[in-house]
Amino acid sequence: MAKEIKNTFLKSKMNKDLDDRILPNGEYRDARNISVGRSEDDDVGALENIIGNNLVPGTDIGDGLTIIGVKSNNSTDQIFVFLTDYTDPNTSSPTNAPSTSKHYIYVYNNSTEAYTRLVQGEFLNFSTTNRIIGINLLESLLFWTDNRNQPRKINIGLANQSGGSRSIPVQYYTQEHQISVAKYNPYQAIQLYNRIDVEITLGSSLGNFEIAGDQVAKYTPFIGATVTSIENFISGNEFIKVTSVALNIANGNTRIAVSPNFSSAPSVGTYLTLIQSTMTNQNSDTTWPGDPDYLEDRFVRFSYRFKYDDNEYSLMAPFTQIAYIPKQNGYFINGDEDSAYQSTIVDFMENQVQNIGLVIPLPTNANRIVRDYKINEIEILFRESDGLAVKVLESVSAGQISGASGISNYYTYDYQSRKPYRTLPEAQTVRVYDKVPVRAFSQETSGNRIIYGNYRDQHTPPANINYNCRISPKSDTGKYNNWIEYPNHSVKRNRNYQVGFVLADKFGRQSPVLLSSVDSGIGSIPNFYSGSTIYSPYDVTQENTDVLNWFGDAIRVIVNSEIASEINLASGTPGLYAIKQAVSNPSAEGYAIQSSGSVIVNDTTSTFRLSAVAGNLNTNIPIIGNYMRGAYEDFVLVTNVELTNSAQSQYTVTTSGRVNDVYLRADGLSGAAVDLKFAYTINDLGWYSYKIVVKQTEQEYYNVYLPGILNGYPEQVVGGDETNPVGEYNGVFPEGEDDLTAFTVLFNDNINKIPRDLAEVGPEQKQFRSSVTLYGRVTNVMNIAIPGNKQYYARLSSQGKNAIAHTSTAIADAKEINMATADIVIPAGGVSPFYQLETNPLIARISTTEKSIGTTWEDGSSNYMKPFLAVYETEPFESLLDIYWETTSEGLIVDLNADVVSSGGQATGFANLTWDFTEGTLENGAVTTSYFEPINSEGATYTTRTDVTINSQINGNGETVELFGIEEGIGSFVGKYLIRFLGNNALYTNRSLTFTNTSRDIDVYRLVMKVVTSTGDESLIPIGGVIGGEGALRNLVPSYTQIPNFRAAVSDTVVLPALGGTGKWADANPLNGSADPTLNRSGLQYSIVNSPDIPNNWTINQETGEITQLANTNDLKTYSVTIRLTDASGLSSPNGDGGQYNQLFVDRTTDISIDYAKVNPEALSDLCIIDPQLGNSDIIRATNSNTVLYNGVSGIWYLRESTSEINPPTDADGNSFFSLNEPVNEFTISFGSHKSGALSFTSNVKSPGDILGSSRGFEAGETTFFYRKVGDTGWIELPRSLEYNQAGTNFPPASTSAVKRDWPGGTAGLIVSGQGTESNWLSNIRAFDYLSFGANGIGIEYAIVISNLKKQSGNVPYLDSGGWIVADDLHYPICIPWQGLNAKPLNEGDSYEYYRSEGTNELAVDLPVDVTLKIYAETPYGEQVKKFYTDSGRTAIYKPAEDLRFINFQLNGNNYSETGEKWSTQGDPTTPPSGIDLKWSAGFDSTSGNKLANPNANAGVKAVQTSPLLPDSGILQAYATSRIKITT
Repeated sequence: MAKEIKNTFLKSKMNKDLDDRILPNGEYRDARNISVGRSEDDDVGALENIIGNNLVPGTDIGDGLTIIGVKSNNSTDQIFVFLTDYTDPNTSSPTNAPSTSKHYIYVYNNSTEAYTRLVQGEFLNFSTTNRIIGINLLESLLFWTDNRNQPRKINIGLANQSGGSRSIPVQYYTQEHQISVAKYNPYQAIQLYNRIDVEITLGSSLGNFEIAGDQVAKYTPFIGATVTSIENFISGNEFIKVTSVALNIANGNTRIAVSPNFSSAPSVGTYLTLIQSTMTNQNSDTTWPGDPDYLEDRFVRFSYRFKYDDNEYSLMAPFTQIAYIPKQNGYFINGDEDSAYQSTIVDFMENQVQNIGLVIPLPTNANRIVRDYKINEIEILFRESDGLAVKVLESVSAGQISGASGISNYYTYDYQSRKPYRTLPEAQTVRVYDKVPVRAFSQETSGNRIIYGNYRDQHTPPANINYNCRISPKSDTGKYNNWIEYPNHSVKRNRNYQVGFVLADKFGRQSPVLLSSVDSGIGSIPNFYSGSTIYSPYDVTQENTDVLNWFGDAIRVIVNSEIASEINLASGTPGLYAIKQAVSNPSAEGYAIQSSGSVIVNDTTSTFRLSAVAGNLNTNIPIIGNYMRGAYEDFVLVTNVELTNSAQSQYTVTTSGRVNDVYLRADGLSGAAVDLKFAYTINDLGWYSYKIVVKQTEQEYYNVYLPGILNGYPEQVVGGDETNPVGEYNGVFPEGEDDLTAFTVLFNDNINKIPRDLAEVGPEQKQFRSSVTLYGRVTNVMNIAIPGNKQYYARLSSQGKNAIAHTSTAIADAKEINMATADIVIPAGGVSPFYQLETNPLIARISTTEKSIGTTWEDGSSNYMKPFLAVYETEPFESLLDIYWETTSEGLIVDLNADVVSSGGQATGFANLTWDFTEGTLENGAVTTSYFEPINSEGATYTTRTDVTINSQINGNGETVELFGIEEGIGSFVGKYLIRFLGNNALYTNRSLTFTNTSRDIDVYRLVMKVVTSTGDESLIPIGGVIGGEGALRNLVPSYTQIPNFRAAVSDTVVLPALGGTGKWADANPLNGSADPTLNRSGLQYSIVNSPDIPNNWTINQETGEITQLANTNDLKTYSVTIRLTDASGLSSPNGDGGQYNQLFVDRTTDISIDYAKVNPEALSDLCIIDPQLGNSDIIRATNSNTVLYNGVSGIWYLRESTSEINPPTDADGNSFFSLNEPVNEFTISFGSHKSGALSFTSNVKSPGDILGSSRGFEAGETTFFYRKVGDTGWIELPRSLEYNQAGTNFPPASTSAVKRDWPGGTAGLIVSGQGTESNWLSNIRAFDYLSFGANGIGIEYAIVISNLKKQSGNVPYLDSGGWIVADDLHYPICIPWQGLNAKPLNEGDSYEYYRSEGTNELAVDLPVDVTLKIYAETPYGEQVKKFYTDSGRTAIYKPAEDLRFINFQLNGNNYSETGEKWSTQGDPTTPPSGIDLKWSAGFDSTSGNKLANPNANAGVKAVQTSPLLPDSGILQAYATSRIKITT
């Protein structure tokens, strides 16, 4: 009997791995439908029956399908089954399942035997190679992961809406984003604008345009919108607005009216953009329900997030920029500048926005957000700039959104300044992305949490992106929207920025910040693009920024190459979400469409014609299963493609929705240009969207609003002592500090904005520095006593982009720094340049050594500084947080890549194009400085020739012009171009343009350049149109030759005559710089600047340059006058600062000496008698007869008004000057009277010579001078006290001391006799200053008597002697009888040269002169010189030392040819007459330079003649006026 083996199967374990012989005790080899009990009861080890399996008929399991995952739910007696027929051939780098593959999720209910399909579709992307072992059910949510796709879930309750049927009519889950655990990420920011692009289909005019059909309701919301157009070159700064939308009853079309008018009617077939901000102020709407003050002091941003059907929330979309428009649109008006510096704040910088239309982008049209994205609600989010909390304004249901927006994929939420109703928890505000793995191998639950293991949590991004960036003014052409969306936002100057990209998949998994792969930059100035990091400098001049047309700066990014990523499981690179389909030709990009035949786009179909150009390789047309960009959703599925016209290569594509307008042919392309379009395959986990982020660590700063800045030191009070310690007593201000040091008053907030450094100071210290760095932004100026301000440019071109920084070297109260009210000079009117100086404010001393700021205490024209707004900006706080800030610049990568590829062939700009067009540019002159050439989007030039033409040209008024032509180079310059000026054909002169007061705005030309490449790519590129920059007419600095220093009489009302055909201005030749000879003086205006010492009554005619003064009121001195010549009517129509693109000026300084008053012309001799003939009617003639009969001849010369009586004067005894029966010789010098200046009279006698050398001569008579005031009848003999040199005689008695000729020879008379061929001469000089008479405007009349002139020898009549009187202007002589010549100066104001001796302390009778010691005067009458000068221009007065006041001085007769004729001595029987130099002796004041007066009231003169006229040099020396010439 066989041995029995017993085994108790207590382990209840089946083991088929081991041989029966070695099977451990307690285990068993095989069993069917039984189990071994393992309980601890007494039935342990007992065999128990178990329930078996039943075959469920009617399923598709086994029909090529494989179960790859099973999950049972015992509580509901359900089994979930995952099936597929697809086996991925490449497990290391999985591929998407094809559209023909089958993928299912079923649920089997064991109780009801219902087998229900929950989900089906290729988007499940199952594979038999990736078994699903991680499956969990949380309530109604079924989670799974397969390490092939991202973790997923479905709601079995929603998926099984239709119950137990095996086929659901409408499947709930149809796309990957509906079943992914990570939810769809809203990548687009809310828009704060509304925009619509309108194609002009029916024509237009200057004031309106029409579109087909009744579309009034569609376009009425755009009333008030701004109109722009890239194609029609309409920019936002033209401010053309939609004024009305109405139905044209005549044709049933919609007419849209605009104002102001278009400069030219837009073309049919082109597009106009209507765009308007959604931020409004509702103060005028009394029915508006919002809180008008809620946003006033808040700077808020808005965002949104989606709530999905399983009560899950998406990530938050990017926040908007701050929704802010300042009150008054940010402009200072109505005294705001005064208020700003008085309060140190700008109170209107509050938010005027009250109502905001938040335009929320939807992932599909509003009617389908529930079906396609399972979105139940949208939460509107709200965050203040100074807070971290994110708050919810409102939750808007999907039903509300669908009802409001319908088929649109935008929903507008009308925010009416309401308060938010709840705050999101912190965990939600810091939720940047969902931490759902990209792939996970295992999954389990713990409580209500899903836990993943063995996972990859992020994608591997590209190493970098090829892009460049620059900062430039916002574009207002319609291409971008930021100029209208954020009208007052700008990139802050003097900051560094680092620009990066962040990529994200469709579910919000983000890359780190990606920087540019290039650092060297591309393009040329001013279109230079740097790498990732860029600096925004301050402007250098007004030319850098056209403020009038400036909407702020923005960062521009140019992407040079497509963003690329390959699908590689090993490296973790996910690829792109949309992959360009390249089935037909893998080596080519997309498919090219024809230019002929319109692309037709309907709701579900689009028609195009494939390009038939020979060699076209771009033939990757859409195929079924591809995707195309959608109009209302990101992509639409291609369901059918049909060749509808083979002859024209025309295809019709049917899609699941309307395709995007990007599939229309691009505007502005030539017929030969390639226009590429793309179809795509979808990679759900690929990079989907991008956003641009910016790192800027320089954060908070202050604007310091100051009451003006003083450049240099103020004027200090002179004096002070111990009892009154003010001004200079406390220390003299340093000199030469203008432009090096500045001062300003600090009070209110400014004390904290520029704080004093109070650390490590002494206990007695009262002055403190400040370590705050300051940058000037606005500087105060003085405009002819009116304070103002202007932009301050905190840069110097010589220092590159670096900003000029200032620091405060000392801060103390006004008394401490010696600038209190008592210490400085307060100008007339009591307005202190230091604001509220009487309160002893803090004053900051600022070092400005690199570049000055502010205005000086006084600019030279009594134009004192007055308080007015100036602004400093403090250095920003440097944040230690190295983070990037998100922007609202985002989009789909597929669109960005398509733009990069499709724009690659077209020219986008020009290299080396530098504009330089001036008013001096001649006809056919180049306006570009060198040859330029087109560049493509990557900044590269073309290797093959491009054709460039000028398509259109307009001026700043939008008017068409024909001023410019283009010229292609030759040789090595083929394909390179110059722009030339054709001439001013608008005036039909072909001359140069002239810069006028409107040129800054009008003479700004925008040219549209048409560029066609060798491959037929055509583009229209506008250049110019920049006020003060490219396209602008540049002004040239006006010019004039410096006017030589000159003199003007104090009595003149005209100091400098107006510009005329001749004269000083004509010689200076003022020109405006224009090359047009007919207009080169137009617009010139004249002014006096920086001339502190000129009299207040001087004025200059700004149109003629004439300078006038109030006569006889100004000091006699030399004034340094700076005359400014301004062009383009810059004085009457100033346009502010603008550098060389605005009005310019040139300054020249001339010394104008205000000299003695001129004699009024009617007081001068009508005839200038120099060398009279004996028969002249204006002389007396001494003959043999009258010498014998009447003891000589006499005559009276009158200077009188024509209405005055003649009334001959009498001598001291009342007797007539004429003997009985003697003819009365009376003459009129001039009809008039002496009313101004110093009038000189010369009493002259001539004894003519003859060719025989006969003896001839005369005995000099006596000359007596009388005067009377106009209106009087009696004559008064002139006392010597009224004579300019106190000349006169004491014969008769000294009590008379009359102004008579100094009797040469004494009572015996002077005999002037000689023989020879030349004449003998006698000349005596007297002068009278009108002011000496004290007549107060009443004219002085004169009667001058020559009595008893006797003929001495010569018996024939032609040897008679003649006498006459000449009245001349002493200081401005025009008639100087000098031995038959006129010794007047060559030009009015010329000087006569004298030699002087060394000085002495007493009247020098005869002291030798030194020919090297030259002095100058305005007259050759040395005895009548009031003061001498040390220069020929007579600007420096000769002032001797106090103890050396007396000199001898001698006329340099050789200085003029006329004065070279020497006078002579009288001679005697032993000594013949000899020529002499005229010499005098006089004293001069050491302070004023004036000739010293003679203190003797009865005798003597101021200047004594020391010329040796007589041998004994006795009598003549006493009176110093006579000079004789005797020839032998």
